[in-house]
Amino acid sequence: STHSTQNNYNYPSPSYSTIMVNVPSMCLASAIFFTIASSMIESVESWSLLRKQLCEQRYEEKTDVFKRFDDGWYWGKIVNFNSESCKYMILYEDNYAYEYEDGEELDQMIADAVNPEQLVPLDTMVYNLYEDGWWQGYVESYDPEERLYTVRYKGDDATEEFYEGDEEFYEILDNAVPPQIYPLGVEIYKEFGEGWSFGSITKFNEKENIYEVTFDVDDHSEEYPADDPELEEIIDAVYTVGMVNEQAEMEDEVSEDESAN
Repeated sequence: STHSTQNNYNYPSPSYSTIMVNVPSMCLASAIFFTIASSMIESVESWSLLRKQLCEQRYEEKTDVFKRFDDGWYWGKIVNFNSESCKYMILYEDNYAYEYEDGEELDQMIADAVNPEQLVPLDTMVYNLYEDGWWQGYVESYDPEERLYTVRYKGDDATEEFYEGDEEFYEILDNAVPPQIYPLGVEIYKEFGEGWSFGSITKFNEKENIYEVTFDVDDHSEEYPADDPELEEIIDAVYTVGMVNEQAEMEDEVSEDESAN
């Protein structure tokens, strides 16, 4: 027998009409895709351009700023502007650097540096602790150009200067903040029937706003409301007797010099 060369399988003939329909469809989809992609790219470029326009640098580098943190006021300078993030880098006097967006906060920081306001009123009480004890003083003057406060102390009439933002300045202010305006350990001086006696403030009852003072003689204690004028008198008496003693010592020194001559 002979093998037949006839193909017994029936292959489908290609559908040219299908091909002719699909090709334009694929081209249309591609065209739509590229149109959308191009539009997106243009949108991104437009947004980037718009953002750069909106992020125009308004403040130059080395512009001064002045800002209050939890531990006081600090001076700083603008050291860099990032046009991509629209943020300014500020380096403060303690060598810490922070970024700030262009906005109201930054405007205020610069305004505070350009037009400084006196933040602590004159005559505000302070208490400073030295080796010889607590000294009461008050804010005597303020230099707006230098941002400098002058504090004058009772008794020896000494003065001390503090720049705004000085941590020590805010510490001595906090030592005299109500309700407890007199720190524990503040000296007192009071006259009794048998004479004068020194003492100090030993307790403060914040709930009742009452100070307890203890005198050196017999550890005698007394209580004074915070608004009792006598409390202020026995505190001021310490500075009065100090000035009297200092004056007496100076007179003795003059007498000794005159006797030596």
